[in-house]
Amino acid sequence: MRHVSHTLCLVLIAGLAPICLTAQRDLTPLDAVTMKSVSGVYPSPDGTRVVFTRTEPRTPDDMPGGAYTTLHMLDANGDEIPLAAGSRNIGGVAWMPDGSAITFLERREGDNGRQLYALPIGGGEATHVFVAERGISQYRWRADGRAVAFTVADATPEARTAARELGFRQRVVDEDWNAISLHIWTADDDATKRVEIEGSVFGLEWSPDGGKIALAVAPRPLIDDSYMFKRVHLLDVATGSVSKLVDNPGKLGQFTWSPDSRTLGYVGASDPRDPSAGMLYTADVATGTVTSLTDGFEGMVHSIEWLEATTLRLRISRGVESRISEFDLNDRSFNDLPTTGMAVGSVHSAGETITAVVSGPTHPGEVYTLDGSSWTRRTNSNKWLDGVQLSRQEVYSIAARDGLEIEGILLYPLDFEEGQRYPLVIVVHGGPESHYNNSWLTTYSSWGQLLSRNGYFVWYPNYRSSTGRGVAFSKADHGDLMGGEFEDHLDAIDHFVAQGWVDRDRVGLGGGSYGGYAAAWAATKQTDHFAAAVSSVPITHVATKWLTTDIYWEYFFVHYEEQWPHNQWDYLEERSPLTYAPQCRTPLLLLGGTSDPRVHPSQPHMLYRAVKTGTDTPVRYIQYPGEGHGNRTNVYRYDFVLRALRWFDHYLKPGDHRGDPPPPVDVEYEGW
Repeated sequence: MRHVSHTLCLVLIAGLAPICLTAQRDLTPLDAVTMKSVSGVYPSPDGTRVVFTRTEPRTPDDMPGGAYTTLHMLDANGDEIPLAAGSRNIGGVAWMPDGSAITFLERREGDNGRQLYALPIGGGEATHVFVAERGISQYRWRADGRAVAFTVADATPEARTAARELGFRQRVVDEDWNAISLHIWTADDDATKRVEIEGSVFGLEWSPDGGKIALAVAPRPLIDDSYMFKRVHLLDVATGSVSKLVDNPGKLGQFTWSPDSRTLGYVGASDPRDPSAGMLYTADVATGTVTSLTDGFEGMVHSIEWLEATTLRLRISRGVESRISEFDLNDRSFNDLPTTGMAVGSVHSAGETITAVVSGPTHPGEVYTLDGSSWTRRTNSNKWLDGVQLSRQEVYSIAARDGLEIEGILLYPLDFEEGQRYPLVIVVHGGPESHYNNSWLTTYSSWGQLLSRNGYFVWYPNYRSSTGRGVAFSKADHGDLMGGEFEDHLDAIDHFVAQGWVDRDRVGLGGGSYGGYAAAWAATKQTDHFAAAVSSVPITHVATKWLTTDIYWEYFFVHYEEQWPHNQWDYLEERSPLTYAPQCRTPLLLLGGTSDPRVHPSQPHMLYRAVKTGTDTPVRYIQYPGEGHGNRTNVYRYDFVLRALRWFDHYLKPGDHRGDPPPPVDVEYEGW
């Protein structure tokens, strides 16, 4: 590893000698997989305190497993106080409406699944609010603090349970499920009542007057139903009657009530083929009349808060730009608040203060507050990161061959010098209904700073079919898989070569899921352009991916123009990397979990066998036992990042190395 030492001198007080800070080391792969980040913020009702959750990956001295989620608070003085630290898994954080306690979901010894706990602000231990028969999925407090609506997965039928105890553990695909039901606990009688609803409840919000609950209901508790078939329903709490309020087409996002309980605002898809829930709507509760508020918006709405009768506070994206904006319902205008220049995640308001999770080029998610016109960073989850030298990261755009502007994020080599040419790695996001903001972009599967410190340009493109630029842009892949969207990657290579920055013979591409599809396509159909590819949980044969995935309805509506595979088999073959495996000349590293429900493990396996038996090109396939659509376990994340970085370094060094044998099978796990 190459170590660098850069010095920055700051004059903090006039007349005093400068304080010099020296960055003495580079970011390491171990840093990337053990880095902490703030994942959620929850200001108190009066805005004087901020509770937040922090994701804390397990370290090498712990048992293998997923990350922990801990709970912390910034008090009125700004001091950080741990509330539930250590090996904890906290979720569902909220304040009691009167601000007297913080409530959260956690499974403790003796609990039957996750239960609801309350931690008094005045001191004391967290105790059960009530005990549910089964683990709670999510919950919401009524505004008066005297009732909780919550969801649980129904119990397995007794006959099936008895059969499983005898060893009969077969599964019936698409039918072996337990509905997600709604229940209401009331403090006055300390009793819980089930609400009879046909379907499964995926979301809920009390009206401010406590008379109704808005629900997101889907026919079944399956992931595909949660993507495509959630519809907005209303529960009349007094009568127990449930009715559909909005037959919203396609995907459904967050929803919230107006202060007078007469209107529901929600984020949804524009039509069934819209790849994301990103447009803003209101529904009149009395009449069911829906008003579309953002027709033609070349951006995306992520979340909403209702401030006043005619004002909503939104978290939005416009391309790579992430903003908080106050939306005027009368003139349908966006009134942007001061920007952080970084990526804004979870946002909550309390009093005059706005609190958000903010991630940027120099750090992952942290707590920020907006007081008036300026943002203040309130946490530092990785203090050691202040002593690490990081590469230059900037918002950048290129012109595609048809003139369309393609935005993205560009990282420069750490020791970049004009006039030198460097290797380039394009990191393609999944979805494709996703997009990059100007955020922290270095993880086990997205290697920005780790590559740039070793002399790479790293390009994170928001290629056509990404979200964040309106519905039409996000639909650009429909009927043209790996067409114009992949040409955007080829045009980026041409651009960076023309700038004099990149060596055309040393270009790699990597990504996961749909990004893995792009990497597999790069190695096969577009093999002449790429000297290395890293493809994680990739689509390699579109038709069989579709027929083995847990989101086949989303495929039908969103990506394939409402036609099943048998209606377009020839087209799907044409757009499958497996079809072009015999021409693969790009050294290809494939990775995936053995329990992936989204992209069946057969997908990378088929491409591996086809390239291995049909060519002399170096190919390797890494299987991670028990992992799903991406790795959760710390040791497998570390293995992943080490193998990916080594693959690029091995094949993108100067010269032609396409025919070199792969690196050694075993990896040195430094620091573990």
